[in-house]
Amino acid sequence: MSASWFRERNWSISGIKENALEQLQDRNRNTVIYYPESTKNIAELLASNQGAVAVVCGGHSSSNVATWAYRSVSEAASEDDKTIILDMKNMSSVSVDNESMEVTVGGGTTFRQLAQVCSDAGGALPIGTGDTVGVCGYTMNGGLSGYFGKRLGMLGQRVVSMEIVLADGCVKNLSPTSSGEDGNLFHASLGAGSAMGVVTSLTFKMESESSFSTGGSIVVACGNKTNAEPFLKRALQFMKGSVLSTTSCSMEIVIVTDFTVIINFMFYDTFTGDARNFVQQVRDDAKACNVPILADDVNSFKTWFEAASSLWGVIAGLKGDPLVRVDHCIGTRSLPSDEALDFVIDTWVGKYLEEAPLSLVEIRSLGGVAEKGIPLPSGNVNALFFADMIVSYDGSSVSSQNKSSVMEEVHQIIVDAKKQGELMGDFSGTHSQSDDPPELLAKGDEIFGGQDKYEIIQKVKQTFDSTNRFRFHPFTHLLQL
Repeated sequence: MSASWFRERNWSISGIKENALEQLQDRNRNTVIYYPESTKNIAELLASNQGAVAVVCGGHSSSNVATWAYRSVSEAASEDDKTIILDMKNMSSVSVDNESMEVTVGGGTTFRQLAQVCSDAGGALPIGTGDTVGVCGYTMNGGLSGYFGKRLGMLGQRVVSMEIVLADGCVKNLSPTSSGEDGNLFHASLGAGSAMGVVTSLTFKMESESSFSTGGSIVVACGNKTNAEPFLKRALQFMKGSVLSTTSCSMEIVIVTDFTVIINFMFYDTFTGDARNFVQQVRDDAKACNVPILADDVNSFKTWFEAASSLWGVIAGLKGDPLVRVDHCIGTRSLPSDEALDFVIDTWVGKYLEEAPLSLVEIRSLGGVAEKGIPLPSGNVNALFFADMIVSYDGSSVSSQNKSSVMEEVHQIIVDAKKQGELMGDFSGTHSQSDDPPELLAKGDEIFGGQDKYEIIQKVKQTFDSTNRFRFHPFTHLLQL
C-alpha cells in the first residue's frame, strides 16, 4: 500500500489516524492491492490465497478501516502471506429491469452512478447524500437516509438479491427468501457485510419517483451560538411536535461553523397539505428570535433526483491536505424529551464547530417505513430522532494544539452523552468512530440493533469466516465468539 493510493481512495482521514500517515510506507511489504473486474476474479483469488482481506468501494469510512488494512510481520504466517485489499472501482456496473423496477449494482458502484440510472428509470431509492459514497459499503453497514427513509425505508430493506464471495472462494446468491444458514448470512450481511465476505452485487427494488412530492430549504443566519440557541430550541420543538410524529415528511437541521442553520424539508406523496404553510412556524420562530432568513423555498426540489443530488456540490467543496474527520451520533427510540433536546443544543453543538472549520451538526427525523420495515441488524433502525456530528478540518491549516483540543472536547461530549439515560450513543455503523479509544465504543447489541441480532451475526461470522479473513470491518472486534 502506498500513501498516494491511500490519499486517492479516501475522501477523508480519521482524526485518530492523521498523525500515523507516515506508517503507510512501512506497510507495502505486507499489503497487496488488487483491482478485480469480476466475481470470478475474486473467487479465484480467495480460493488460492489465505491472506486477510479488506474491501474498498467508495472510501468514505470515517475510520478508514479497509484502506488502513494492516497486519504486522509477526501476524503473517509467511513472507508470502500478504493482506489483500480489493479495490472494487472496476466493478461499478449499474443495470435496470424496467418491468420489475429493480436495479442491480456492482460492488464498486457509487451513489452518483446509482442515482442517475435510478432517475432515468423513473425510480427512487433511500440513498445517502454523498455522491462518491459506495453503495454496497453503505448498505452493508445499515446505511440510513435522512431525506427519504421515512417513506422508502433503509436501503438494506430494499435488497432483493445479493451476490457474495466467501472466505474460501465460494460464491453464494442470496435473497430475503433464503433459508437456514444462507438466510442468516443474507440478513447478517445487511449490518455486517464486509465482515462476512465480498459483496459483488446487490439488487434493489425501486419505488416510483412519484413517491417524492417536493422539498427544499429555509436558511437562517444566526451568526453565533448565542443567537442560534433560542432559534434551535424552537426549531427542535417544531420537529418534535409536527414532524417526528408523521410519516408524510422529513426534516433535517444542519448547523455549520458560522452558525448558519439550514433546515431541509422533504415531502412525500402521502403529504396532503401545502408545504409552505406547513413550515410557517419556522419562519415565525426566526422572526421571534430576530435572526434573518437568507433563503426560503421549500418547493425548490421538483423531483427525487433533484433532492438526492442537492448536496453533491457542497460535499465536493470540502477539501483538505488532508481532509480530517471524525463522526459520532446520538439518538432516541421515541419522541425526545425536552432534556434530550437541551443536551443537543447546549452540548452536542459544541465549540469544535468554530475550531474545526469544516464541521457540521445534522439533526434528523427518522422512523416511518425504516422503523416498520424488515428489522435490519443495525442500530440505525431503532432511531426516531437522530443527531450526528461531523467534526472536520483541513489538516494543514489547524494547529496541533487545536487538533488536540477538538479531540478532547469531542471525546468528553461522547462521555457526557452516555450519561444521558434516554440517549443512544454511537449506535450507528455508518455514523460512529470505530477507531476511538475502547472505553468510548458502543457494544455489539447497540451497533447491530439488539442482542438477538448481535448473537446471530456472531454465529454467522463463526460459520462462514471462522479464521477471520474479513477482519477489516469497522466493528469486527465485536464479532468474535
